[in-house]
Amino acid sequence: MAEIHFVRHGRTVLNELHRTQGAVDSPLTESGRRGAEICRDFLAHVPLTRTYLSPQGRVQETARILLEPHPDVVPVDLVGLREYNYGVYDGGPDGQMHAALPAAEFLPSVIAGTHPGAPEGITAMDYLADLDGALARIMADLRTGPTADGAYDEKVLVVSHGMTLMTIMSRWIGSEIYGMTPMANCSVTTVRVDPAAADGAPRLLEWARDPAGQGITFQVEDLTGVFAGVVPAPIDWGRPEGL
Repeated sequence: MAEIHFVRHGRTVLNELHRTQGAVDSPLTESGRRGAEICRDFLAHVPLTRTYLSPQGRVQETARILLEPHPDVVPVDLVGLREYNYGVYDGGPDGQMHAALPAAEFLPSVIAGTHPGAPEGITAMDYLADLDGALARIMADLRTGPTADGAYDEKVLVVSHGMTLMTIMSRWIGSEIYGMTPMANCSVTTVRVDPAAADGAPRLLEWARDPAGQGITFQVEDLTGVFAGVVPAPIDWGRPEGL
């Protein structure tokens, strides 16, 4: 079995200003860097063998801190780990985006692959295709590294974004994750996988562990029940990014 540690990026200027980031970027704040340092120390004992990153600046900055104890691990940037593109709402107040894209309607239609996207943004179908390519690449790489006895004993770090990580988990683990603790900046979600299984046979070991105790910068809406009857778009494992 292998383990994947999914980490949300550190807190940024736009997080603290309560503005939507999406495809735009902003640097980590002082508290964001401190959160990344605490997360770094929390993960320092993990013998990482692979690391995959969103190419966006806030993830790259976070990862440089997280990887300080692991100088021999060469990160791989994957386009599919980028954050959702909110189009005209990127960079604007969170309230404006939430009014235009109410979570109770927006999130189920994204995981189902039917949302047309915000103006100048990305369609759900294209977004999920990118995510699937990244997840398929990670699993394809893991399949190349069994030990002599056929076991897979790798520890993987994936650093990405809140919406992207939640979307991956909702389709891979189950939509019940929307009823769990929200992902704080630099929170760690750990999944055990079997690379020999077609879908990785994921098992959630720990959800949104917040080693820095920073909490969240956004309001939480009770989404229990809004996913009833929603059929998530199946993950396409056949087109790993970059392979």
